Amino acid sequence: MKTSTCILASIIALLFLFGAKSVNAQEVEDEREFDYAKESEKGPRKWGELKKEWAACKDGKLQSPIDMSNERVGVISKPEKRNYKPVNATVRNRGHDISLHWNGDAGSILINKTEYPLRQAHWHSPSEHTINGRRY
Repeated sequence: MKTSTCILASIIALLFLFGAKSVNAQEVEDEREFDYAKESEKGPRKWGELKKEWAACKDGKLQSPIDMSNERVGVISKPEKRNYKPVNATVRNRGHDISLHWNGDAGSILINKTEYPLRQAHWHSPSEHTINGRRY
């Protein structure tokens, strides 16, 4: 009986390890149409040339990336109202960021009297914006 339990446990462990390896191989989807490297052919100085709908990036003054220490950046200490609801979500590593997409009504937050439904969030790596010129 002990031998069959050991064999069964070994098979389950192997299936888990091989299954985890196949998930890791699929988790990064490089969807980079642009990047943040200053001298890159896909960097901020070239964004306005990459797609015609991005033409405003050539001469715009208020688009990303921004330096968070700029005097035009305001800090909101907390949302006026939070309405969070438990729902399933999908997390994806897309190569240049980690995204979280809520499946269904995850609730909303109220900021400056505007209600924002929670649909998705994402984090860039390295960070999109800077603080005192430094990316984290």
